[in-house]
Amino acid sequence: MSADRATDERLDTIETLLSHLQHDVDKLNEALISRQTEISELNRQLTKLTSAVDQIPQPPDNPLDERPPHY
Repeated sequence: MSADRATDERLDTIETLLSHLQHDVDKLNEALISRQTEISELNRQLTKLTSAVDQIPQPPDNPLDERPPHY
């Protein structure tokens, strides 16, 4: 009977550890999904900002070619 009891205790310990590991995996999965959502939003914002910056007129390479503001 002692061997059965020791086996049961080991099994209980393994099941407890497995339960904790499953909880940790679930929490990591939630964090991963949250980060992916955040990354997707940041990529969308970056694309929008890049497009806005691309539409800003660039000054001429040579300042002498620039027209004065009163023209």
